[in-house]
Amino acid sequence: MYRLMKRSICALPALLAALPALATDCAPDSACPGSLLEEVVVTGRRAPQIVMDSSASISVITETQLARSTASGLADVMRDVPGVQVTDAGQPGLKRIRIRGEESRRTAILIDGQEITDHWEVGTPLSLHPSMVERIEVMRGSGSVLYGPRALSGVVNFITRKGGNKPLQLELSSGFDSATGGEEWFGSAFGNLDGLEYRVAGSNSDHGKRDTPQGKIPDTAFDNQSLYAWVGHDFGAHRLELGYDNYESATEVFVADNVKTAFPLIDFAVDVPRRDREKLALFYEWSDVAPFLPSIKANIHQQRNDRKFDTFSSTLLPGPKPLLSDRDIFSDADLEVRDGVLQADWIPWSGHYLVSGIQYTDEYVNQERRVESFVNGIPMAPENIHDEASIETVALFAQDDWQIGEHTTLDAGARQYHVEGALEQSSRPGLQVDSRHDSELIASLGITHAISEDVVLRASAAQGYVYPSLLQFAIGAYAGSRYVNPNPELEPETSDSIESWVRLRLDGWILDAGLFYTESSNYIDHVFCTPGDGCLSSRDKIYVNVGESTAEGLEFYTTRETGTWRPYLSLTWMNRSNRYENFVTDDSGTPSLSGTLGLLHERRISDRVDGWIDFALRGESDSRREEPSSTGTPTIEKDDSWITLNLSGGASFGRERRVSLVVELENLGDETYSTSAENLYAPGRSIAARLNLALE
Repeated sequence: MYRLMKRSICALPALLAALPALATDCAPDSACPGSLLEEVVVTGRRAPQIVMDSSASISVITETQLARSTASGLADVMRDVPGVQVTDAGQPGLKRIRIRGEESRRTAILIDGQEITDHWEVGTPLSLHPSMVERIEVMRGSGSVLYGPRALSGVVNFITRKGGNKPLQLELSSGFDSATGGEEWFGSAFGNLDGLEYRVAGSNSDHGKRDTPQGKIPDTAFDNQSLYAWVGHDFGAHRLELGYDNYESATEVFVADNVKTAFPLIDFAVDVPRRDREKLALFYEWSDVAPFLPSIKANIHQQRNDRKFDTFSSTLLPGPKPLLSDRDIFSDADLEVRDGVLQADWIPWSGHYLVSGIQYTDEYVNQERRVESFVNGIPMAPENIHDEASIETVALFAQDDWQIGEHTTLDAGARQYHVEGALEQSSRPGLQVDSRHDSELIASLGITHAISEDVVLRASAAQGYVYPSLLQFAIGAYAGSRYVNPNPELEPETSDSIESWVRLRLDGWILDAGLFYTESSNYIDHVFCTPGDGCLSSRDKIYVNVGESTAEGLEFYTTRETGTWRPYLSLTWMNRSNRYENFVTDDSGTPSLSGTLGLLHERRISDRVDGWIDFALRGESDSRREEPSSTGTPTIEKDDSWITLNLSGGASFGRERRVSLVVELENLGDETYSTSAENLYAPGRSIAARLNLALE
């Protein structure tokens, strides 16, 4: 397959050069016939609804867009969505996303509407191979009413690929990336056997050190493997689906030199040899139960996350005779999650569509830590620490869409939380077995008004809620050689946001643009311990509610959806202010401007060949991050502005287009840059390609 791919890549420039001369009309699988605003989505209200009618800020990445990407991870696929930033925390194989400048742990990540739960500090990694995904729905703004306590800044819902329309269908793909020397493969068998739909798929990725204009970055190799299986069947008005997926990954972690040697460290290293997720899910739906009850749905899933996280530090302890202290910490944690949602969709009165439900979630972590210490090379007695902690959440939710006029819809929602968290066992000195409770009622309100079929205005207000994680209130974490103590007195993080929006279609163009404003409170961060905190060491830290923020911005997307030349623009303007007790700054590390300007050209070259080419400029303005420090002098980090030129193209071959090739040329100017949310330099000038074969 690699030989065929290389030959195809060599032929691609000539093929694309011939596009204007040989063109006839849009390719049949392109976006020309329809509108992105007519996409049916489920994330905005937990029920089918077209984007045009949604009161939520929703972007859709379609199956065609996914098929035209060579990205090795799902985060990179979402770089062009307004308001979305990709973040890596120095872990290239475990990228995450931020929405509207919020930390990744404040975004709910879903697979088929079920959340990937994660309690670690830097947020939920996107542990799903892109080839497993049919569509991505990105909802910006609080989704806490319908999706729970991690949806403060938004929701990302990955809709996986399901069955086919023939007894047996096969799909194979293989790809490579010159920036990492990476190789990938994917295979899937799927179909429909007398009404029994099924799919089985597997993938493997192996990437080396990242190549940048400054050379190869050490500690940036990663690999992952995944397995996916799904079956579904209709029994009259009843539908039953069963899904299983397993994702195993390992990644090296880059640590900058200034962090490795920050006093009193003289060396520091991190490794993540295991970051695995296994999930078993069951879905049930009973449709057309009664005229006033369109559907009853239930879904339950059990998920297990295995995380191995190792740190290695060397510290020079000052004194008359300085001592060299080496400390190696090996953490192995299992997070088990059981989650179930029972939902009923109602039409209680004419003009109303009411979604209601109850959700139960049980999250339990079992963690083993081993601390090995050496002083001037002499081994000390090792520490073996065992922790067990849990969070149990019961929530009732409801949202009513009320057609209050021919052109106006009002939606109102609420969610009542009852949360119980507990440290059940710990062998670490200073931690006490304890439990805590919290109840919270949050609400949302939105209005949508259609001026015409092609112009819709909307406005909304919503509250967000994030309960402290198991690390923050129960078991703590290590940051370098320091231990960050948990704090059972932490308050949940909350937010209040408002938005106003316009969506329109005009002469083949679509436009989706809006303004937002958010106030967030009770941010949780770690600070150095004080004598009153009861920490075991003065060098340790503790989690506390330290601050609040305000964010305001504009998100804008427009594209032409007809014709063979289709320009598009994705733009985000944002200003974010942070307050840490008496310290206030407008330098939050968020660029004021970021976006993508592109031009897509699609052509049917012949009866056997369709082709496309996409030119894109991506960039963001410069940014500064200013934060308080223990010395009293704020720390300042700067990121320069950047812009890159990128080119991608592809073609599909054969009467039924069963062979396709995608090629992406990234950073053609070989710019040295890193985005404001990523620690690593971006790849330099590079090429990535993928070859797909469909067999029936």
